Amino acid sequence: MSDVALPLTHSPTAPTRAQMHARLAPFVSPDSFKGYMSFAIDVAIYALGIAGVLYFENVFGKLAGGLVAGAGLVNIGSLSHEAAHRSVVKSRFGNKVMAVVTLTMILFNYRLWIYDHHVLHHGRTNVKHNNFLSPLTAAEYANLSPFRRALYRAYHSPSGLGILLYFMIERWPTVHFIPGRWLPARFRPSAWRYAALMTVYAAALLSLLVLVPSALNHSVLATVLCGFVLPYAIWFMTFSMTAFLQHTNPQLRWYPTVSSVASPPESTSVHVGIPHFINHMTHYVLEHPVHHVSAMIPHYHLKKAQAALADLVEPNIIRMNFTPRNMSDVLRRCRLYDYEAHAWLDFDGQVTAVPLDISKVRSRTEPEGFLRDPVGQAAPGVFFPSDSRAAPAEQSVRADRENA
Repeated sequence: MSDVALPLTHSPTAPTRAQMHARLAPFVSPDSFKGYMSFAIDVAIYALGIAGVLYFENVFGKLAGGLVAGAGLVNIGSLSHEAAHRSVVKSRFGNKVMAVVTLTMILFNYRLWIYDHHVLHHGRTNVKHNNFLSPLTAAEYANLSPFRRALYRAYHSPSGLGILLYFMIERWPTVHFIPGRWLPARFRPSAWRYAALMTVYAAALLSLLVLVPSALNHSVLATVLCGFVLPYAIWFMTFSMTAFLQHTNPQLRWYPTVSSVASPPESTSVHVGIPHFINHMTHYVLEHPVHHVSAMIPHYHLKKAQAALADLVEPNIIRMNFTPRNMSDVLRRCRLYDYEAHAWLDFDGQVTAVPLDISKVRSRTEPEGFLRDPVGQAAPGVFFPSDSRAAPAEQSVRADRENA
């Protein structure tokens, strides 16, 4: 069971979004020294791990190096998220360079990330078809082919490995590497250029992992497995579980359309608790509710900002301590969703959890930051809408965010 605070009854003194932003304003200012230092340390950890993989001849030394490199990629991935929001350092150009470098290192396409994360995820948080593993309804699940039903069930396996399977099949190829049909046509040339950059980087890294052990008479296979496969497996698994647990929980609501969203921004994500040293090492990426209130808070202020937010809206914040048991509980209970009754279902259509109705405490009366619903029928794709049917106002917001 998730560790969740019970909601208060409706109170006229509930803070407005303006009041929350005023409280969080002191934490928004970036510190360039801390930002560049974080970048240097993260890259150094990854480089140290790769150096270990190349230096050690025995497989245990290479394995240790691969684990260090994997930890470095996790840190770099967390920092890339902030840099893309332009919140790590004061310089806009510095953030852009940092974002491109770090996203390339984790094999994420900068252009695709900006559109998917800034426009779709932040603009349509917990809205069906626009986010990581959007839950299907019982009717949609029943109408899938036998193969797709089996695949969807595998994605929700209690071990958590299905989340990685989902990421590798449904997300990484066309959401983080090469542009899929969900991306507006005007952004595709840029996305292809960043895909080329990632390809060159991956080819250079693999060449290094082949040529150096060949020259040193080390095992090429062990070097590639420990220097490439293992670090990226660690990164992809960490990212997948983070993205899933931040926005899927028995207490958290999902919505069929943008116009139906009623949860306030601090209640659209989960505050996942982990040990302090891991939280610090990964740049407090799981202090997530405050990020959806103000995305411009850098990681070195994030923990204090989350505490300040909790002082204002503690009952609205959904919490869960990360343990294998809690993770399995989420995967077991959050399989299908009834968007009308707001209930989580199992594969038999039985209710497993009823999310908190936090809208009774403080409803979203200020729609700022959310995009309008697309015009027309349901979008083609499983997870992303087609830009061709988007309202002109929505296209304008997307363009503004992309050019920001």
